[in-house]
Amino acid sequence: MTTIPATEARQKWAQTLQMAQREPVTITQHGRASVVLLDAEVARRALEALEEAQDIADAKAAEAEMATGGIPISLEEIAKELGIALG
Repeated sequence: MTTIPATEARQKWAQTLQMAQREPVTITQHGRASVVLLDAEVARRALEALEEAQDIADAKAAEAEMATGGIPISLEEIAKELGIALG
């Protein structure tokens, strides 16, 4: 991963964008990492992977709760809570 100061990123914006399409670019302010610039498709896939990992963790937590005597919630209750009308 490339790291560059914000002032350089601004001065060389076109080159910074080109670098970010190849690999993530960390942009620093006052010597500290401030933001990471990366290709849009890479960001989309990374966010999807994080969401999927969170969904899996939530499902495992729900399974563990049920295994220790948790009270099940019906689909109707969930739909009502979310404001969704079921057919």
